This record gives sequence, C-alpha cells and structure tokens, in this order.
Amino acid sequence: MKFFRNKKLLVLLVLFAVVIVCSLLMSYDKKVDFNTEVKPIINKKCISCHGGVKKQGGFSLLFHEESIAATKSGKPAIIPGDPDGSELIKRLLSKDPEERMPYKHEALNEDEIDIFKRWIKQGAKWGDHWAYLPVKEVEIPDVSGDWAKNDIDKFILEKLDEQELKPSAEADRPTLLRRASLDLIGMAPPKKLAEQYLTAKDGDKAYQILVDSLMASQRFGEKWASMWLDVARYADTKGYEADVGRNIWQYRDWVIRAFNKDMPYNEFVTEQIAGDFFTDPTDAQYIATAFQRNTMTNDEGGTNNEEFRVAAVLDRVNTTWEGLLSTTFACVQCHSHPYDPFKHDEFYKFMAYFNNTRDEDISSEYPLLRQYDDSLQTKLTSLTEWLKVNVSPEKSKEIHKFLKTGQSDYQLCYC
Repeated sequence: MKFFRNKKLLVLLVLFAVVIVCSLLMSYDKKVDFNTEVKPIINKKCISCHGGVKKQGGFSLLFHEESIAATKSGKPAIIPGDPDGSELIKRLLSKDPEERMPYKHEALNEDEIDIFKRWIKQGAKWGDHWAYLPVKEVEIPDVSGDWAKNDIDKFILEKLDEQELKPSAEADRPTLLRRASLDLIGMAPPKKLAEQYLTAKDGDKAYQILVDSLMASQRFGEKWASMWLDVARYADTKGYEADVGRNIWQYRDWVIRAFNKDMPYNEFVTEQIAGDFFTDPTDAQYIATAFQRNTMTNDEGGTNNEEFRVAAVLDRVNTTWEGLLSTTFACVQCHSHPYDPFKHDEFYKFMAYFNNTRDEDISSEYPLLRQYDDSLQTKLTSLTEWLKVNVSPEKSKEIHKFLKTGQSDYQLCYC
C-alpha cells in the first residue's frame, strides 16, 4: 500500500513536471508581436541611444534594415534566428556595468529580455506601423435592445453590458436643443426654430428637422471653419516682432463658404494645395491656396530673405503632414522619425515639392491677388477677349495672369 502511494505520488510529480516544461516551451514558441511587445520596449528603453539623432556603436533600432546591419564592430547586433549569438542579448545579460545595456540605466527585467530572445529566435521580424495597415472589417456585436440606433451604438451597448451598466436616459428637449445648437452653430438657436422644436408633437422627427435647419444656417460654416483654420494656422497678423496685421481674410471666408456648401473633402484639399494648377483657375481657387500662405512673416529690418523663405517652406511641409496626414513630420527635419516609418532624407524630398516659392520679407507680402471693381473688371474682360481673338489664347492667359497677380512667371500660391 505504501509502495502504491509512493508510485502514485511519483506519477503526479512527473505529470506536474511535464506540464511545467510544456508551458515553458509553449511560452517560448508563442508568436511575438513586434508592434505590441517589442516596439514599446525599444521606444522606452533603447531608442534614445540607438535611433533618431544617436546611433551609439553604429547600432540603430529605428528600421529593420538598420537593426540587422553591421555595427561599428563590423558585426550585426541582432542575428535573426540566433539569440544566443546576438550581441544585443549578450549586452542585455552582461554583469559588467560598462557593457550592460541600457547603459547607466535600469536593466531590462526577465520578461522583457525573454521577449527579445523569442523575437530574435523567431527571425527578428519587423511589424508594419498600425496606422498604415489596411482597415479590416470588424464584426458587429450581436446585442439586443431598442437603445442602439446604429452599429456604433452596438459597440457601446456591448461594453455597457459587460460592465453591467445601463445607458443614460435621453435628455429632455431643452437640453437636446442646447447641445445641438452649440455643437452645430456655436450659439443659441434662433427663437423661431427653438419654438418649433420645443412645441412639436413628434420629438424624433422634430429633432431631425432641427439638425437639418442648424446645418443649413450660415452660422454652421462659421462655427466649423474655426476648426480647420486652426489646422491651417490662420491669423490676421504676421506673428513676428510687432505682429502687424495681415490681409488674408478672404481665405477665411473661402473656408466658411466651403463648409456651408458641403464641399467634398477631395476638392477642399486639392484647391488649397494646388488651386493654381487648374486650367484657368478662378479667383476662389487662387484664394484657396492661401492655406500655404499662413506662415508667419518677419519683415523686420535686417532679416535675411532666404532664411525666412526656407522657414516658411518648412512650415508648409509640417502643416501639410500634420493637417492632412495626421503625422507629426517636423521631427524628421532633424532625424528619422522615432515612431513613424519615415527617414530623415524623406523630409527634404517632400520639401522639394514646396521649395519653389518667393517669400521675401517685405511688408507687401507679394505676390498678391488683385481685386478689381466692376468697371475695371469689365475692362480686364474686354482686354483678355481681344487678345484671345487678335493675338492668341496663350498670350491672353499670360496677360490676364500678370494683371491679376503682378507676375508672369509661375508661383505656388496666392492670397
């Protein structure tokens, strides 16, 4: 009987050992996700010395090709498939304070080192930045209830159910009226519109009419244009020194009209970036390109024209990326991006697109778009029509452009 109990205990111990070994092997073979497991450690513990401005020892972890390239020693720090032979792992495990990485900082813990080991063992594969991956279709939660009016509501309701919470009750009409009005036009609603909504019998239908009416208001464009004008760094002054006034309000009005007309986004962006590239561009399309003229201007005596011209071009590059591509591109001006997949030289390749403008630091802020009164506009039209018939359509366009802009050669943008 005693022998039987000992044998049974031995079997249990063996099974326990097998389970432990299997779990360890499974953990070691578990696929490491670069973006969620490796990259956060690199950004927190490594990138300040091995990427961006610094590449200590000739080793960088910014890009895959750099991470497996030869360092100053002539050998790579990471050998895909061979964690034990990789200098990176040796440095992480070293007991010598002059050798151990991160240098003169807290050592990585066992879990972090294990992640690096498994990642290298699995081939040290890089991951694509999440923001640049194709959008995948998401399965809509299967939830029931009258509260969810659309698919987004279903996601909210699913989380509420998980937390055993109930949706808030619908606000009363005066509260909904205030919220909708402040959100859409930035002020209290017109008295007549408010009375129509508050006294209507069908609340849901009345709310739809309220929203449509507020969005049809001219105040809608004024409210929401402010959002874009902040992105476009719009200002009625020049920014530097005395911060004197700037005559660029027509661009502001163009943005307001674009919102009120519900201009498609592709047109909205195209006209601001390249409105002057259209065949026979209208005044409105020229004015739209003032998106690129909102840079600060320094016309203080003694300033260097080329210095501030380049500063304006850099500002256009950074604003285009931040405003249209949601990427803080300014850091790439000095070094490769520590988080996004952009290299240092790519900043200046993109800058070359804008680097053909004249931004001399003069008070007139030339070039400008001339505006004519009715009589002069009639004369301008007559002149261009005469030139088109008696000289050539090309010469007519050239003279028209010169009289409108004061220049015959190509320029990027006007205000």
